[in-house]
Amino acid sequence: MPSPTDLFSLDGRRVLLTGATAGLGRRFAEVLAGAGARVAVVGRRKEMLDELCVDVPGCVPVPADLADPAVTADVVARATAELGGIDVLVNNAAYIAGGVRAEDETPEQISTTLNVNLVSPIRLTQELFGAWRERGSGVVVNVTSIVARAGIARFPQATYAASKGGLESISREWAAQWSRHGIRINCLVPGFFESEMTSEVIHHEKVQSWILNNTLIQRHGQVGDFDGALLYLASDASTYVTGQTLVVDGGWTAH
Repeated sequence: MPSPTDLFSLDGRRVLLTGATAGLGRRFAEVLAGAGARVAVVGRRKEMLDELCVDVPGCVPVPADLADPAVTADVVARATAELGGIDVLVNNAAYIAGGVRAEDETPEQISTTLNVNLVSPIRLTQELFGAWRERGSGVVVNVTSIVARAGIARFPQATYAASKGGLESISREWAAQWSRHGIRINCLVPGFFESEMTSEVIHHEKVQSWILNNTLIQRHGQVGDFDGALLYLASDASTYVTGQTLVVDGGWTAH
């Protein structure tokens, strides 16, 4: 029987991580590599990917813009060639048309949001399914959001909420269909935390007050708060867990 510490090890695992150039993604790359994984990191900004791979041994860059789902086959092919296969997929890339009311979202904003947040994760997972079915194992961690389960009108983001809700729903269905192949699918659900995507609004005094007044743990989330949850879902620590959502929000959705 492995030790409790060994359960969280990713030694020898090969991970494909999207949205790796900033915010949670960069931290995820550091945590996954720190646990022993080799990580193919995907993002639009090649220079930032290259910098990340210099700073974090074990990472290899796979530049791509997931706003175009047609690139997903190539992403998987390049990542597989770099690492020799993929054991874990972390669908973390996200796009949000921040501050745009539901009635004002443009067709372009709607399309980009759905493509990055939902269609490309579906396509990436489908691309990996065949190899995983053949060998009888595979892990997906889909990063969603508390807006998939609660309306938050102070941050207009209707299509973003729909995309994250769709990702949670398809995760449960994948789990139901694919568990017999040894494939586990779970969601990591962040609450409010400081990142590149939230920086424009989270530091406003009224916004900070509203968030903290509705959060049981009285502070904003930090990227490091997700380290343990990510390792749990990606590693053998969660071998009997599939079709679930792990919410890391300081208790925001608990009331």
